Amino acid sequence: MNKPKTGPQDPKLLDRIKNLAIQAMFSDDELLEQLVLKGGNAMALVHQISARTSVDLDFSLKQDFGENLEAVQARILKTLSDTFRADGFEVFDFKMVERPKTMTADMMDFWGGYGVEFKLVTAEIHAQYAANQEELRKRAINLGQGTKFLIDISRFEYVEDKQDWDFDGTLIYVYSPLMIVCEKLRAICQQTAEYTPIIKRGHNGSARPKDFVDIFVLTKALELDLTGEQMQRILTSMFEAKKVPLSFLGLIPNYYEFHLAGFPSVADTVSPDFDLKEFEVYFNYVLELVDRLKPTWDR
Repeated sequence: MNKPKTGPQDPKLLDRIKNLAIQAMFSDDELLEQLVLKGGNAMALVHQISARTSVDLDFSLKQDFGENLEAVQARILKTLSDTFRADGFEVFDFKMVERPKTMTADMMDFWGGYGVEFKLVTAEIHAQYAANQEELRKRAINLGQGTKFLIDISRFEYVEDKQDWDFDGTLIYVYSPLMIVCEKLRAICQQTAEYTPIIKRGHNGSARPKDFVDIFVLTKALELDLTGEQMQRILTSMFEAKKVPLSFLGLIPNYYEFHLAGFPSVADTVSPDFDLKEFEVYFNYVLELVDRLKPTWDR
């Protein structure tokens, strides 16, 4: 059972753990050839641009893993265990599951992925309580939102514009800033009621105010060509990968209240020195970007 949601004792420890997890995932040659880091931690840890803390790590696969799940599980567990052990930590309660558990045949070639979770203790704690899992769980490192460290792996993604990066001496692949912007626009569109029947979702989408904030922060920090040929190509390819009609960008204005409801959770995760504005500022900024992209989606 997870501990109450409290901030980590040492934010530097959280970054250290995330850095080690990233290095671990790319230290295995097979995983290196397949995985691409994306999301909030690609922004914060690689591109060094972020306004908020994101605990979980997100990766993309172009297709699916080329071996069975048990072999992939063993590969990921080994590289995580080896990397963390070398830095004075022990991995336990490791689990990897396919998501979603069931899918219809028509979704098999574009949907789903894997969830990896594990807990950590220091080598000293592990040496003392290795034979007692319950004691280990009580003493697991709290990462700010409980003791589980989560890695999400999404398959059948567009990764052609990925960038290679020297990450503390480890070669990794990461989404480019334009890819991050495009995926966040897609994620916003995927929460619409109109997308629900495409993936046969049995529930409503989730509010994604963080994506509006991230798009604002990233595009304000970098000189990006947000309407050029590359942007249009990435946007089109990314939406196609998950069967999201580009025209859904035109639905975003209808979902202001929906995303506003989730904004307090963003306020809880922003950096203390970040000047968080009203949600309307970020929402309108994204609407302006969508309007500039209209020749791409309104055909």
